[in-house]
Amino acid sequence: MQILNAKTFTDSGTTWMHFDVRDGRFAHVRQTPEALPVPTGAAALGKAASGVIDAKGAMLVPAGIDVHVHSRDPGLTHKETWQTLAAGAWRGGVIAVCDMPNTNPMTLTRAAILEKARIAEASGVQFAFLLGVGVSNIGQVAGLLTDKTLPLCGLKVFYGKTTGELVYDDLETLAKSLPESGDKIIVFHSEDQCTIDCNHQAKTKADSAVFQRKDNDAFKVHSEIRSSEAAHESTRVILEWALKSYRRPIHIAHISTPVEVEMVAEYRAKGVPVTCEVAPHHLLLSTDDYAKLGPLAKMNPPLRSPKEVEALRRMTRDGLIDVYATDHAPHTREEKFVEVAKSPSGVPAVELYYPLLFEIARLTGLSPAKAVAMAASRPAELFGFPLQGKIANGYIADWTWLSDQPFVVRGEETVSKCGWTPYDGWQLPRDVLGTWNRGKRVYAGRDTRGTVRG
Repeated sequence: MQILNAKTFTDSGTTWMHFDVRDGRFAHVRQTPEALPVPTGAAALGKAASGVIDAKGAMLVPAGIDVHVHSRDPGLTHKETWQTLAAGAWRGGVIAVCDMPNTNPMTLTRAAILEKARIAEASGVQFAFLLGVGVSNIGQVAGLLTDKTLPLCGLKVFYGKTTGELVYDDLETLAKSLPESGDKIIVFHSEDQCTIDCNHQAKTKADSAVFQRKDNDAFKVHSEIRSSEAAHESTRVILEWALKSYRRPIHIAHISTPVEVEMVAEYRAKGVPVTCEVAPHHLLLSTDDYAKLGPLAKMNPPLRSPKEVEALRRMTRDGLIDVYATDHAPHTREEKFVEVAKSPSGVPAVELYYPLLFEIARLTGLSPAKAVAMAASRPAELFGFPLQGKIANGYIADWTWLSDQPFVVRGEETVSKCGWTPYDGWQLPRDVLGTWNRGKRVYAGRDTRGTVRG
């Protein structure tokens, strides 16, 4: 296959791009200031799988790699399955995902890893897993992370001071239990449980009835309980530990406050190899959105104040955040629309991966080229997807076709099994018209009824 006259983003704007696909890899990739002549009989993009294709200025970018999703499969398949996750990923322009360990059974043992992999392989989407850590498997962590036969991209630490199989706060024991060498990244969910517990006790004393309410405004309490200070305290402790005890790569997941971004920059300057990611909801929504969304805006870490969101947007524009990841975490509407105390945290987003990213770029002033790097090449580098995330010679031929026109999100068209999105009715600047994996189209856009094709 030879594709001529596509467009792509560069540091200075856009340019014409042309490439061949040979054995599932990019070859003869080149950029030109003008379109190239096209031989008679060339097919249109998406209309042929071989021969010469005239892209006619279609915007192509590397397929995304979403390094933070919750598949819910095995064990919670009423919320999502690997098949619906794959369909949503391709719909969002994503070709690979990193799945979190809080499935059922939790991803703590070799047997659980292999069982999840068996299910995921049937979906067709590329995947890797984050190993969970708890008191039951701390002694096996090093062996599992260094086992090259397992599809692991790193370790996920739910840091906190409480009990629970997927919560771990003994950082000194963790440092001693990690492999002495290796390329697996250590990812932290950073919220301080002591601060959260103190906030909860104070709120219970002042207004215990709020936790039994179901009205939208009541859900604001979630941001009060899991406060910004809880994130600040936890992230500071983790970074100090990394500086003194563990001088190898760590990653702060779904960073939600500007103070944490400043901390990451501070400790980077001290030599700590730390990176961080941001989720779309922490850049697009704020505590003001509880009034409209209620439980559909409940996630961990929670939404922050408009002032914090604005600062986080500036930091994103300025390149202080490494990775864009959705924290796709579906729950059913029936589960969400209950009292505050029982409503689970998490929102779906992977099927809007690139569309939401370009809305973030529009709002922040982040250049499209840098936005794409946050979504594709940088995740590939950090989470172990070699020769992916770029349209370059020798790289795996994964790419996404983006529209040049805005579209409106319709909740009834949601691909996720949960069947809803907090972005219902939003107009986003670009849609995904197609996704290719190893040169083969796996997603072909929507038909006129909004039904996903491919």
